[in-house]
Amino acid sequence: QISILTQHQPDLIFLDITMPNISGYELCKFLRRTAEFYQTPIIILTGRDGVIDRMRAKMVGANDFLAKPPDPNKVAQILDKHISDAQS
Repeated sequence: QISILTQHQPDLIFLDITMPNISGYELCKFLRRTAEFYQTPIIILTGRDGVIDRMRAKMVGANDFLAKPPDPNKVAQILDKHISDAQS
């Protein structure tokens, strides 16, 4: 829920594309339009790893894209990259 996100103000959001009630693309687009999450890194996590999926993720404002199941090393790299950026 958006209210939970707003309450906790995460430093980074992993966002699945397939969710009940709203697609991850739509939620990402919505979050990018809000002041609280305009600059929060959003990482799309999905089982669909096509070029179109990656392009669509960028178009709605995602910072990065991970295919399921994610490689732990890649997750660590993304966390280092985006958390370091936020702290600089």
